[in-house]
Amino acid sequence: MSTDDDLKRMQPTEEMRNEAKRHPNGYVYVIRGDIADNEAVPPEAIRGAWKVDAQGEIVPDSFVANPRYRAWRI
Repeated sequence: MSTDDDLKRMQPTEEMRNEAKRHPNGYVYVIRGDIADNEAVPPEAIRGAWKVDAQGEIVPDSFVANPRYRAWRI
């Protein structure tokens, strides 16, 4: 399981930056890797999120870890 420190050190990937451009003034969520694209995402599968500014850029140091995140499937 990831520690809080691991989550705080997370950096957005290029794919996440591209996603941010499609969601100005929103968030880019980091989802546990075993969730299929067509599957509903339970709150426990969301590692956290970055804030996205009005220009579609991820706000530096804005990652907020989800306290309900679980690294394994329940």
